Amino acid sequence: MLKKILLLTIFALSALNFSAFAEQTKTLEAALFTAPWCGHCQRLKKEYLNEFKEQYKDTVKLVEYDISQAGVNIIFNDTITEYGIDVNSAGVPCLVVGKSVLMGYPSDIKTGVDAAIKKALANNERTYFGTKAYIEQCKNEDLNAETQSAASCENDDIAPSVSKEDTLNMFEQITFWAIIAAGLIDGVNPCAFAVIVFFVSFLAVYKYERKEVILVGSAYCLAVFLAYIAIGLGLFNFLYAMSSFYYVMMIFKWLTIALCALFLLLSLYDFIIYQKTKDHNKILLQLPKSYKEYIHKVMRFFLRDKQKSTIRLVLAALAVGFVVSLVEAVCTGQVYLPTIALILKEADAHFIRAMLYLIIYNLMFIVPLIVILALSVMGYESKGFNDFLKKHLGLTKLALCLLFLGLLILLITNM
Repeated sequence: MLKKILLLTIFALSALNFSAFAEQTKTLEAALFTAPWCGHCQRLKKEYLNEFKEQYKDTVKLVEYDISQAGVNIIFNDTITEYGIDVNSAGVPCLVVGKSVLMGYPSDIKTGVDAAIKKALANNERTYFGTKAYIEQCKNEDLNAETQSAASCENDDIAPSVSKEDTLNMFEQITFWAIIAAGLIDGVNPCAFAVIVFFVSFLAVYKYERKEVILVGSAYCLAVFLAYIAIGLGLFNFLYAMSSFYYVMMIFKWLTIALCALFLLLSLYDFIIYQKTKDHNKILLQLPKSYKEYIHKVMRFFLRDKQKSTIRLVLAALAVGFVVSLVEAVCTGQVYLPTIALILKEADAHFIRAMLYLIIYNLMFIVPLIVILALSVMGYESKGFNDFLKKHLGLTKLALCLLFLGLLILLITNM
């Protein structure tokens, strides 16, 4: 009898030890969300993912999701929503493990993953990802605590800290206002402003009536807006297609940063030189004389003979706007290129928002043109605009300096 009791005791202890061992070696699930166009995602896969898998091969079961695949974006949105994160604040790469959500590489994922996994294993945390069905599953796993499990699934404090979310929102606000400032300053820089002034003076010299000025000016503004949108979309879509190639994007990003730094120095030089000499011919960042002459020829060719037909007049103004924009982009591209690089970063997680930023930039770009046309219709002469440009050229150059400095900081922090 004593022998039987001893054997039962040994069996019970063995069972308990096996259960404890099984609990200790229980695999923790984690979900990694990436996108092929995301440069940081490609960098993570190249530099760190294999190391992560090798380090945690016995403790973490990693499920990888590509949000460009059909339906995966829904899983991503459902997951971050369940963790209490606003969809508009989320981006990739994103690693979900236990009650922790890590976004960004190497800022969060590489530096914070060890602590997140240790916490999840120590507290027996469950990783929630997928749809509501998964939450129902986690509710039913523990029959002794169904109510607590349901509350844990839906109401646990598993969102990132408020300070991080506030930081993300602040950065989004900075980016938004940077786009607006870039468009407005680009619209009044000497390259664009000189063309606007000549356009208005041209209409006055050829004695266009107020109705014709409104018609031609509106068509010209529309053409400039559409032309710059087309240029931006062409460059943006090309870079977007190339974004899955890690080295191509790294070269582009560093080249853009280098150009932005160069334009900052040149703008600073122009500001200093103009403040000393007051001679606009000595500034470096302006349209070459040959380009200005070509723009003048285009305007004369299409608009010197006022068309009797309204349709022909509008078409002529549209043609002028497109051609002038293409030529003018040689100079205004100094601001446009780094701005597109900044917008491209936004596309890592929010493609539609990136497109809206592109539209907002170009709307801001034509605001000075619309204002000058409105003033000319009200009777202001082009000489006043020209005097205004010369008087505030130094201030414009200073604004460009500050703009390039801001874009440079944003581009570097987004590397």
